[in-house]
Amino acid sequence: MESILVFIICAALAVFGGMTLSQNFLNTVDNGSNGLLAMEQTQVNILKTNLSSIGATSLSSSLVDVTLKNSGQIKLADYNKWDVIVQYTDVNSIKQVKWIPYTSGSPGNNQWTVKGIYLDAGSLAPEVYDIGILNPGEEIVLETKLDPALHDGSANVISLNTPNGVSVTTIFSGP
Repeated sequence: MESILVFIICAALAVFGGMTLSQNFLNTVDNGSNGLLAMEQTQVNILKTNLSSIGATSLSSSLVDVTLKNSGQIKLADYNKWDVIVQYTDVNSIKQVKWIPYTSGSPGNNQWTVKGIYLDAGSLAPEVYDIGILNPGEEIVLETKLDPALHDGSANVISLNTPNGVSVTTIFSGP
């Protein structure tokens, strides 16, 4: 009789332990598959995102306008999460490499802002849909203020990176 009682207790523990292990295994598989789905969605967004450089112009010794076109299929916003890196020669002929943070108003020294979003930046035709969001086919003009100022006639590079890892680089010259 005692051996039957021990057998029943051991069997119950084995069943309970097996159920716990299988539940943990299923949770692990579920978490792994959710992670793979998230990675796949990120990859799809990267493949559907594309920015084209239309050009960059130095308006003065410290102001640079960069015009980009959203030639992808994804809307872009969250400008405070974009990275802008400028490599330039300053007025003292010193090479500068700077990460420039975003500001929503007029840019201060070593800041950038969205000057405007347009259907066509060349003709200044304003956007008409999703104001403030860079939709596919629209163009954006970014204004960057650099300190110290640019060296006259210097060759410079500005790179912009979106939060999902897509980047565009353009070359511009000092005033």
